[in-house]
Amino acid sequence: MFTQPKLTKTAVPTLTADTAFAAKFTGQMWGSPLYMSNGPNNKGAFFAASTNNNVYAIDETTGAIIWTKSIGSAPQQSGAGCGQVNPVGITSTPVIDGAKRIIYVAGAVGTSQIDHHEIHAINIDTGMEVTGWPVDLTGTKSGSITFNQKPQNQRSALSLVNGTLYVAYGGHVGDCSDYRGWVIGVNTADPTQRGAWATLDTTGSGIWAAGGMASDGKAVFAATGNHTPFGQHASDRTTSDSEQVVRITGLGVLDRKDENLFFPSTWKDMDDADADLGGSNPVYFNVPGATPPNYLAQVAKDGKLYILNAANLGGMSGAVTTITVASGNMAVKTAPTVYRTAEGTHVTFSTDSMAACTPAATGPRIVSVLLTGNPLTGKVDWCAPQSGQVTAPISTTTDGTNNAVVWYLSGNKLTAVDGDTGANLFTSTNDCTGARRWTSPIAVKGRVVVGADTQLCSWSAK
Repeated sequence: MFTQPKLTKTAVPTLTADTAFAAKFTGQMWGSPLYMSNGPNNKGAFFAASTNNNVYAIDETTGAIIWTKSIGSAPQQSGAGCGQVNPVGITSTPVIDGAKRIIYVAGAVGTSQIDHHEIHAINIDTGMEVTGWPVDLTGTKSGSITFNQKPQNQRSALSLVNGTLYVAYGGHVGDCSDYRGWVIGVNTADPTQRGAWATLDTTGSGIWAAGGMASDGKAVFAATGNHTPFGQHASDRTTSDSEQVVRITGLGVLDRKDENLFFPSTWKDMDDADADLGGSNPVYFNVPGATPPNYLAQVAKDGKLYILNAANLGGMSGAVTTITVASGNMAVKTAPTVYRTAEGTHVTFSTDSMAACTPAATGPRIVSVLLTGNPLTGKVDWCAPQSGQVTAPISTTTDGTNNAVVWYLSGNKLTAVDGDTGANLFTSTNDCTGARRWTSPIAVKGRVVVGADTQLCSWSAK
């Protein structure tokens, strides 16, 4: 949730495209843009990364390129036998350390195929590599398991928690070869100090949701997908980490206790149906006055939304409450947003089909679940229509609770709906073409900015 005092419900309908902002660059963009108010030359700047392995710093006013940094040659294909991104370089959202003035990015490097994966640290002011970086993941181990370069895909947004950079990996579209779910932790003060956690499954259980991992400020929470091949799931949890939310601490450590992991009792059925729990990223949120006060929201592909106690994930069936938000094994693949209003706490996300709306809806929708009570319970509160190419939603309020607005790209047009009711507040007259699914807009200084192939699109309130 973004706090934006200028974006009141009255001001939102006045938004217009920032035609003087001409942010153009080269390459496909599969992540979301980032913003820093005191960027290069102490001026506001946006940052974009493309699959051709270029990182761009962009002037916030004109859209001019301030600097470009290449992290190396981008592979034209994975080399593992599947995948849909070409070239397959940086496909995730980077993360910025504002205090150290560093942007961290991760991408595959190679020519015709992936040779290896690297993690880079780039100086915000100069666009140059920071001394001691990049980190080459060749030979990285989790116990006896070695990181297998070609089958791994780095789609999940990066996380930075208390000086540790966390980078998660899954597989390529098509689930080829022997990929796993990985979370690699790097000490940013000394990148030679690093560790990793890998899933038990010999294949599958990737961490691939574009929204990345959640954090409570001490650890990160990652959600895994299904074991592969489909229909060949493990017989019990002693050899599987599929369909699971895990708490990772330190340099990639999972303390395998129920308080640090959650998986549904239906995990075997989810494995067989490709109904990934990790098709969307977990979201951490706080509910003042509730017991417990801190939660995770995790929505699965099959349309089940699990609300978890962040302090004790509870092992199998440990959810505080479970809400059906859609039906069908491929119903939800998104990045949720959470915000609070006078009504309660909203968990809002996009659905591909069969949302549990009233009246019933068969096409794609934005769905908002309202959580209330102590202990929390939830229901589908409102649904808003989508069409065509759709990004994941974000939310804004003017002060943390008032003037809640939900934003997303629908049919290439920026759309805003009332966070309490789902009623339309704004639909842009111009298109933003080339935005990728599961990415999210950002909101800064009364503006909403969308990242897309070769461009950033921007709208501002009057």
